[in-house]
Amino acid sequence: MLSGQKGLAVTLKLGLSREEPPYLEKNEERTLKLKACPVPKALRAEPPPRRCHNHFEGGGFLCTKRGLCESLVAHFLHFGRDPFGAVPLTFLVHGSSDPQFAMFEEAYRYFSDEAKQRIWIVKPAEWANRGCGIRIFRTIEEVRARVDAKERAWAIQKYIEKPLLVHGRKFDIRAYCLLLQDPATMAFKAFCYRDAYLRTTSAQYTTKTFDRMVHLNNDAVQKKGDDYGKFEPANKMSLEEFQKYLDEHHVRSVSVREDLMVQVQGLMTDAMRATVAKMNPRQIVNCFEVFGFDFMVDVDFRTWLIECNANPCLDLCSAYLSHLIPSMLDSALQLTVDQIFADIGAGGKDGAGSKWDLLLDTAQEAPGAVSSAWVEELPAGADGSLACFLLLAAV
Repeated sequence: MLSGQKGLAVTLKLGLSREEPPYLEKNEERTLKLKACPVPKALRAEPPPRRCHNHFEGGGFLCTKRGLCESLVAHFLHFGRDPFGAVPLTFLVHGSSDPQFAMFEEAYRYFSDEAKQRIWIVKPAEWANRGCGIRIFRTIEEVRARVDAKERAWAIQKYIEKPLLVHGRKFDIRAYCLLLQDPATMAFKAFCYRDAYLRTTSAQYTTKTFDRMVHLNNDAVQKKGDDYGKFEPANKMSLEEFQKYLDEHHVRSVSVREDLMVQVQGLMTDAMRATVAKMNPRQIVNCFEVFGFDFMVDVDFRTWLIECNANPCLDLCSAYLSHLIPSMLDSALQLTVDQIFADIGAGGKDGAGSKWDLLLDTAQEAPGAVSSAWVEELPAGADGSLACFLLLAAV
């Protein structure tokens, strides 16, 4: 079937021959060998085959709690902005003997005294997903026991105790980002897909219990609950359904797309600006990746970046996602794979005609902008210390 094709052939060689003794029949070996196929003269002048990669080396700077936090802190501090106005206040520790744990204790006491907020969430700081390893605590002793329980990096993060709710239940927003790199100039382009969706919980929000069904929106957690899908199909809502809910249940007029999604895109842009220079250090051509960003909204309609995921869930678990995800992937492949292998990409290289909105183009933009304009400026002469961040948190 592959006759006349160039490349390598895989052949199967049996270790048993008719001349070998019968006892080898019980322990015969089968060996795979690579054999070069002869290349027809007509094909020898062709360039080597092209290939593409749907991940970037260096993704850990964006898709781990540690990498994202460290990258955003450096980025925002460089421009005199409070990084913890974009993500919740976070401490990265290796056990309770880590110097940052002492800083967490100081912050814990501050929030406990000033804001009467004592809830903190502890997450694995390196690669983890699907809600694995996440715990919520109310006391320093509980947090200390958790970070000392296993030798690994942990992220201790201030819990958003007053989230915006949908029908009394917690939610987050999942939005998709596409990052690609021009194979000729190696310039990066980042896009945000215009249609996002809400992931809701199945239980009423309360801080009297730390039940995972109440506090974690991860689909891998919620689908194990008895009430999964009881209120929304697969616990998912479209942005239009969310807008209808806000119009009917909130006095304040808020536009999901013009207010909240603008914040989503601003935070996503800053996350990409903070990390893109660390992507693809070996300059491998034809790389692209689709990331899943998660955001929370508080009662003041302020949006917070929670995390970014490599290999985001693409389950078609509801009628809405059965339309959104294939459309998103199809247009992402038009901008990437179609451009790599043939000049047939619908929508063009800038995303025009698709739902991918261009956020960042390193070939056109001088580095150094901050898109999240609402993030507070640090006081003049501020050194980025914990005391400075706590002062801003009190405002």
